Amino acid sequence: MGTGLVVGSQSVSANPFNVGAQSSSVFNVKDFGAKGDGVNADSGAIQKALDEAGKVQGTVYFPSGNYMCHNLKVHPYTTVLAEPQWAYNPDAGAVLTIDSESADCVLDISEAYGCHIRGVFLRGNRKAQKVQHGIFQNHKEAFTTRENAPVIEDVSVNSFSGHGVYLLRIWLFIIRHSIFKGNAGHGVCILGWDGFVTDNQFSGNGKSGFATEVGGGSTVMFTCNRVEWNREYGLHLAGGDCWNVTGNAFDRNYGAAIGAYRVSNSTFTGNVFRRNGKDAQNVPEGLSESCQMVISECRGITVTGNSGAVGRDDRGQGEWTPNYAFWVKDNSCSIITANAFSRGYLKEMILDKGGNKTDFLINNNIGSVFEIPPN
Repeated sequence: MGTGLVVGSQSVSANPFNVGAQSSSVFNVKDFGAKGDGVNADSGAIQKALDEAGKVQGTVYFPSGNYMCHNLKVHPYTTVLAEPQWAYNPDAGAVLTIDSESADCVLDISEAYGCHIRGVFLRGNRKAQKVQHGIFQNHKEAFTTRENAPVIEDVSVNSFSGHGVYLLRIWLFIIRHSIFKGNAGHGVCILGWDGFVTDNQFSGNGKSGFATEVGGGSTVMFTCNRVEWNREYGLHLAGGDCWNVTGNAFDRNYGAAIGAYRVSNSTFTGNVFRRNGKDAQNVPEGLSESCQMVISECRGITVTGNSGAVGRDDRGQGEWTPNYAFWVKDNSCSIITANAFSRGYLKEMILDKGGNKTDFLINNNIGSVFEIPPN
């Protein structure tokens, strides 16, 4: 007996994504003329596939190749799909490479309510004169009247002149199992709320690994991510509430691992802070006050069960950092407790910059100074 299913006059292979099969809802970009050879411009052909998928809330499938493209408009309730690959750089599987200096992005999901982006690698031009993003939801003026809710997973977004992913006025989002590396802006930047950010790597971005714009983000679960070598903060929260930042590894960010400003009713639990504050001259605490975590103008937050250590660059190079574990100022109704920073700072565990209210409590923490060994 055959294993296929019949849809209209076309046979559909019995696999979960219908990858490689002919289907009334799966559209292979090469069937629309995309070359994927890293030379020919593929935007027109890919957009045709996206438009057809949009008519039936279908899937656009990318076979392995290097597709030169830009400003691809994704439609509501559609999927952009390639076989997920693992690579620290976008050099495997289906790579979407930006090919226009005037483009805003590679994937425009501004009106793509309920879209799903899976398995593709996006490669930018970090030296582009224009600010360009990998995946861009652009709502400059106001939130949409219905929830946009993209899912982004198993992607690599690398070397854009702007942010890897920029979700401007987002209602709900899921980002998981992905790499955001070497972008000139933030790895991911949001303004909005209701997010799940899990099992990702944010590495070597020109600003922070993950950041919120002024006005903030709220109700976000930030869990089990590795956040390393970003040139501002690992995680920069510029306002917002109801964050659950749990079980992440923050390693050698130039500023603090976490910069929490005007955050309320949130918890920071069970994270590892390792050798952060590499070069804090571009963040508010500065070089002399480098630290593992900044807590400023916050209320109703708990910081507990975290650990941290001093360190320097790989192979025993660079300056030892940071000077402090926690940098605190102007906080209220919050607590820092039960953290362990063995050899976790060069000067003191707490740098108190003043303005903290009497209900801002710091107690039951354990730490010790790291003594720099002689050369």
